[in-house]
Amino acid sequence: MNIMFASHTYMGSPFVVGSHHLSREMEKLGHSVIHVSTPLSLFHLLKWKDRDIQARFRILQGKKVDTSAVVNSVPMSLLPWEIAGPIFKRTQKNWMLPAIKKVMREHEMASVDLLLIDQPRFVGLEKLVSPKVTIYRPTDIYSKMTGDASIATAERTLMSVVDGLVSTSGPVLSELQEYNPAVPTLLLENGVEYEHFSAPAEEPDDLKPIPSPRAVYVGALDERLDLKGLKLLAKEKPNVSLVIIGPVNDETKRDFSEFANVHFLGAKKYATVPAYLQHSDVALLPLSNHAANAGRSPMKLYEYAAAGLPVVVTETPELLRRQERFLHFYRDSAELPSQVEAALSAKQDRLVIREMARSHAWESKVNTLLDFIDNL
Repeated sequence: MNIMFASHTYMGSPFVVGSHHLSREMEKLGHSVIHVSTPLSLFHLLKWKDRDIQARFRILQGKKVDTSAVVNSVPMSLLPWEIAGPIFKRTQKNWMLPAIKKVMREHEMASVDLLLIDQPRFVGLEKLVSPKVTIYRPTDIYSKMTGDASIATAERTLMSVVDGLVSTSGPVLSELQEYNPAVPTLLLENGVEYEHFSAPAEEPDDLKPIPSPRAVYVGALDERLDLKGLKLLAKEKPNVSLVIIGPVNDETKRDFSEFANVHFLGAKKYATVPAYLQHSDVALLPLSNHAANAGRSPMKLYEYAAAGLPVVVTETPELLRRQERFLHFYRDSAELPSQVEAALSAKQDRLVIREMARSHAWESKVNTLLDFIDNL
């Protein structure tokens, strides 16, 4: 098949997301895949100091990113969604859409059999591409995550034209299904690149000086993270080294400067992350009460598990639904330190935890997805 994935995150980003993994696995099965991410516009040059913008422009100009045979496209459009979104809400015309036919010609894809849309801002792309099958695959409750009313309009429009809805969590499925209950649906949680996270790796040099036990968090430090809980953990468990991996600003570092047991190691390449996990003792997924968290299907859940780690995580309806035995839940920030202590004391078998993650490998996920599409 000729497959196009319209995603919210470009390949080469510090964050590796589900569309990257699914594209790779589809290519392995012999399909031709173009992975298109949210377009740039001339307006983005106003944010040139942003390293993410710079990286996307470099890919646009031809910088190669190791994506196997998957085509990684960061296209150009006339307007960014910040301008195009309100226009779409009023007119149903999306001026953020790129010149996608040009992208197809450049990569000798004459037609599209399957269009998968992760990013609702690509609404209307199905009209330009004319695929045989269009699937909307939301990974979050975007309208609540962004607070952007035009996103809700885009999703409502998408749900009126797609052939199927594939959701990564129960809350996201419920939210979107209301727009069109007749659309066939599939609940397919995010998976894990199992071999990548489970294959033994040497202890990184910058981790060696940090004493055990180590509680590790990998990811963004934003409003969706329970920073209050992390501070309480650092304060109440000074014997536990809190290892935080991800982009961090000076303000956050200052907030934690009083705690000698907190170690910010910065962003790490995806290839090196398993080593940090395998040489830690417990993993953290502390979620704030941000509205978007209710519908999240965190990939790091099974990445942590594939590395053999028990996970201390905030209770959400979605994560409780899964009933995974390697998860240790807490309800509010004050409970995080005691749950970390409990997870460390439980001394769960790492091999057993790894086996729990194996069934969520991306190879299995993509086969389930393609079976659903075949049956539409």
